[in-house]
Amino acid sequence: MIRFCVGLAAIATFAALVLGVYGRFFTAPSPEAKVDEVVYDVAAPLPAANEFEQLAKTDPVAMYEKCLARYQRDAKGFTATLVKKERVAGEPKPPKEPQEEVIQLAVRGDTPDPTTGKHCTEVSMRWQSGAKRFVGAEIRATLYSELPGDAGTNGNVMSFRPDALLKSVSSVHPADPLAQGQSRYCIRDAGMYRGMLRTFNAWKQRKDAGTLTTEYVGKKPIPEIDGRVCYVIDRVCASPEADPFELGGAPVTDPAILARDGFTKVRVMIDAETWQQVGTELYRPDGQLLASYYFRNPNTNPTFAPDTFTMAGLKKK
Repeated sequence: MIRFCVGLAAIATFAALVLGVYGRFFTAPSPEAKVDEVVYDVAAPLPAANEFEQLAKTDPVAMYEKCLARYQRDAKGFTATLVKKERVAGEPKPPKEPQEEVIQLAVRGDTPDPTTGKHCTEVSMRWQSGAKRFVGAEIRATLYSELPGDAGTNGNVMSFRPDALLKSVSSVHPADPLAQGQSRYCIRDAGMYRGMLRTFNAWKQRKDAGTLTTEYVGKKPIPEIDGRVCYVIDRVCASPEADPFELGGAPVTDPAILARDGFTKVRVMIDAETWQQVGTELYRPDGQLLASYYFRNPNTNPTFAPDTFTMAGLKKK
């Protein structure tokens, strides 16, 4: 009987611990970070290919304006295979390489509406390999939708862990510390457009401050994205920098975080045909890779299955 009671107590303690962790998924949502977005005149002519390459060489901030304008003009959604490696909160420590994650990514509604300037972002991520674990179970898929009512996810990220002990689907605010423990960047910013917007905003701020230093590396095929030919540009930072978790978030100034997560070199790869930022690499001051992101087979005019951005689709195996 004593042994049985001890066993029950151990189970109860474990359950309380797990439920306590789950309870953190239901924190009150914080306001979305402010993002300065521009609704471009999509009817305005875009530069010829040779003019665009000249911008890549001499004025990458102006180049990004053309990338964003073209994306707003042409994109009807976005799908790709995202291949990423990243150190999150300093882990894994060098010289160990970050684990590669291969993710089927789908995004819709991430560009601003031409009339209101607002967006209604939906993101679906499904791991093919390299899925991270939480409380002992792999996160196999995540869903985020800003649609109102039952059609959306109430401003939260829904995570599907089919092997979880108590709950296979959990909810967390996209900026919650638990979410930040899984990725360097917020799921709201997972698509191509907001990734380019992040780079544009950061580079423009430094250009305006007179501190932007870039080098045009050349026009070359990129093996990690099946040999797609890209314009490759490096930015060198005067001192370590770290991006805020959310696009539009407060600048990172904490010396401890900069020492742990800071980068001093950024390499971007702009597809020469589509003008999309299909590759990004961040490097630590010691030259070690901090993070890399590649979009394979990007499609800006996809046909989405009806359940792509639904709870039923989240649980699809």
